[in-house]
Amino acid sequence: MLLPRMKLARLFDRAFHAMADLHWTLLFALILVHALLTWGLVGLAGEAGLTPPAAFFYWYATTAYTVGYGDLSPQTDAGRLITALWVFPGAIAAFTTIVAKVLAAIGEVWRVRRSGKGDYSSMTASIVLIGYHPARTAKMVDELCADLARDQTLVLLTRQTIADPDPRIRYVQSETLTSTAALTRAGVPEASRVLIFTDSDADTLAATLAAAALAPPDAHLVCYFEDQDHARLIDQHCPEVEVILSAGPELVARACKDPGASQVISTLTSHLDDHATLFSLTWPDRPPRDFGDLARDLRERGATLLAIQPARETAPRFNPAMDRPVGRGDRLFYVAASRLDAVALAG
Repeated sequence: MLLPRMKLARLFDRAFHAMADLHWTLLFALILVHALLTWGLVGLAGEAGLTPPAAFFYWYATTAYTVGYGDLSPQTDAGRLITALWVFPGAIAAFTTIVAKVLAAIGEVWRVRRSGKGDYSSMTASIVLIGYHPARTAKMVDELCADLARDQTLVLLTRQTIADPDPRIRYVQSETLTSTAALTRAGVPEASRVLIFTDSDADTLAATLAAAALAPPDAHLVCYFEDQDHARLIDQHCPEVEVILSAGPELVARACKDPGASQVISTLTSHLDDHATLFSLTWPDRPPRDFGDLARDLRERGATLLAIQPARETAPRFNPAMDRPVGRGDRLFYVAASRLDAVALAG
């Protein structure tokens, strides 16, 4: 006897909480019951024009949506009373409840994403920026967004809490940059590019190792270090990661020896100025072409071919032989006002 009472109590408890939260299942069940009872009542009232299923659904929906076209309406006194006392309160209340729940759900998604708790693991071909540098991250976002493909999304993973996130990015906040859960939420396992730039080399080293373990094999990882020892560790353990080492002292010395060199380098690395910029492209699965032939082709398109990085090599080659073939997987570096399409260039 005690067991059935416990089951009944549990059933009532679930029903009470469902009513309190007004779950979608319960809401649609109530709408269905109300619609069926309404259909039966209008049938008993003799409303022959409202009882066919298609006509009833149309009339019930326009009444609930408060549109009321007027082409279908009760013709008897009983039908009008049923509509006024039963249909209006029930159908309109159900419709407004659905609208309220939808708006609340949209607001909750917006709140979660704005607070850095969003999940972008289902995104593909995204660019994930790991880390936050107070003075440099905003400029990197500008540079990345200036040349962002239409099908790409920029996701920022950081420990910092950002009160007003940049609307151009998706923001993920985590206590640590090495958390597998946080890196997954940011979309690293499906990303096409991962950029690690934090406010300390130690954090960059740890985040790079964690991201390299999760990123897909064809993803391109880039990290930035101030110290050469940290960069050497990444070269040893993750040779596929492209390491950017601070070139401050070398650039100062070069500018001293060759005045204006720093301005040229700065211009070539920025998309934000109205000048030519350094780009690269990977030769697609097309017949090979000679380097010299491609150099002339690019020149006609307003671009200058600088170097080639052969497939499976890590260093570019400048001024190769003009008859050197450029084949599948080779990367070309060129200077142009805008990015060129590799497939269109290959013909």
